[in-house]
Amino acid sequence: MSTAKRLALIAAGYALCVVAGFAAVTVNELRMPADVAQGSPGMVAFGDMILFVLVAGFVSLAPTWFLLKLFIAKAPRALLAIAVLVAALGPASWLAVRHMAGGLSPANPPVPVSQLLGLFIAFVAIPRMVFGPVLLVIEAVAFLLVRSRVTRALLVVAMLMDLVPLGMFAFHMLRATRY
Repeated sequence: MSTAKRLALIAAGYALCVVAGFAAVTVNELRMPADVAQGSPGMVAFGDMILFVLVAGFVSLAPTWFLLKLFIAKAPRALLAIAVLVAALGPASWLAVRHMAGGLSPANPPVPVSQLLGLFIAFVAIPRMVFGPVLLVIEAVAFLLVRSRVTRALLVVAMLMDLVPLGMFAFHMLRATRY
């Protein structure tokens, strides 16, 4: 089978993952009582976004397996560059959200800076943080498929960039539930 056909099948698999995410959100909306949906629509929308990312991310593990195998066969360096770049977005996302939650350091930052930070948090940081556990699984699968020691070492670094913020969040939640 040619590379183009493989990529087309993988793209179709990802399209089905998006459909699965929308289906999960639709089922969630249909099962939700009307008073809950009307009481706090922003929270419902945020929950729907998290549900969509988790379901689509989990279902996308199957086409990702085939994409990883194709990447390793055709462009292993590109795979490594993408994995490290996406992994580096993890700590940057956690730091951006923590910075915004703690209050901006200058009380009134320039408007373009605060707008760009808001867009980054809304469209990159929050989805990346929610998608973090799925990316950790993808990095682990890539680690198992790759045979080069250097590539494996860089994938371990990428996994640590995901594990450290997730571990800190889990520790923070554990500490918060104790008091």
